[in-house]
Amino acid sequence: MVKLVNKVTLLTLVLNLLLLSGCIQQKSLEKQGLITAIGYDLDKGEIKGTSVIHRFDPMLQNSTDVITEKAKTSKGLRQEQNLQTSHKLVAGQLRIVVYSKELAKKGINQLVDTLNRDPTIGNMVYLTVCEGAASDLILNNKIDKSLNLGTFLFNLIKQNVDDEQLLSPTLHEFNHNYYDFGKDPTLPIFDLRNGQIVVSGVGLFQDDRLLDELEPQKLFYLKILAVPYKAGSVEIKFNPKTFSKYLLKTAGQRQTEFYKQLYITVDNIKTKKKIKLIDKKNLRFSVDVELESRILEMTEPIEVGNPAAIKLIEGEMGKAIKKEIERLLSRLQKVGTDPIGFGNEYKTHMRGEKFTKKIWRKKFKEAKFDVHVKNVIVRTGVID
Repeated sequence: MVKLVNKVTLLTLVLNLLLLSGCIQQKSLEKQGLITAIGYDLDKGEIKGTSVIHRFDPMLQNSTDVITEKAKTSKGLRQEQNLQTSHKLVAGQLRIVVYSKELAKKGINQLVDTLNRDPTIGNMVYLTVCEGAASDLILNNKIDKSLNLGTFLFNLIKQNVDDEQLLSPTLHEFNHNYYDFGKDPTLPIFDLRNGQIVVSGVGLFQDDRLLDELEPQKLFYLKILAVPYKAGSVEIKFNPKTFSKYLLKTAGQRQTEFYKQLYITVDNIKTKKKIKLIDKKNLRFSVDVELESRILEMTEPIEVGNPAAIKLIEGEMGKAIKKEIERLLSRLQKVGTDPIGFGNEYKTHMRGEKFTKKIWRKKFKEAKFDVHVKNVIVRTGVID
């Protein structure tokens, strides 16, 4: 009798599982439109969204569509866009989000928040800004229509992040810096040049509003202060007279003078930085930077086999980097953004005292910085 009851129970369980499996919503890949990129613009009081949709068709090769609509919210955009396609739009494969500069200047928190609330969207999505309209960037008619633009833009950013040319602009990083009282976000900026998409600079934010754009050449100085820096390169210019004693003048070795300045490029940079609050009352920070680098290229041949010449290059490069860091810090104070995180260092010394973003904004503009740079050339390339 017990065995019969067990068999009946088992049969009932199996039947229930079969019935429940029939209730699970089937998500056929061929019936879905995978959003891989989306651009946001302002348009007469509404948000214009331009989505790159990747479709899988068993009868054809994978194809990409672009759908543009307007609404008051991001979710409203999704509903409007769904009316234009036979494929259900899903955001689980979203790779990159592009905000127009006009929109970024007004604030992007609403549109970032909707990403945070969507459980299908991962926190490694890249956030970016673009010159002009995001729709123009995505609808650029010089881009191969068979190209998955979302993947292309993602890889464009990723390889520069991996090469340490850009700060990581993931959703996770943006949220961390946005909600941190002592640090502000940065995002890369796209531009169209002769139909080609390029990274033209880095946007400096105060909370969720774009305030300024940092040129790519200046990003090196921001990176060595904001994050550990293990690779990369920088080009620094000098007055040739500074190295006149060590310039090679032997026939056949002296290069044609194309430039009025002497340029030296170093790479394989390894940096250490230490930021410390040394005077809480007068708000003074010490900024100590140590660099190890290799000479990659020089526009004039210098006698790098001479230790005195190397010593001179190290010293002059240290001075040049120190000056650029001081200019950057002055610029950040004037703009009113702290992407380096001086506020975090200040916060550790508050010890229960009231600390808010508003308080730090005011204090940061009054801060003083003692910058010290020590540069060591560990290799001089193939010349030596």
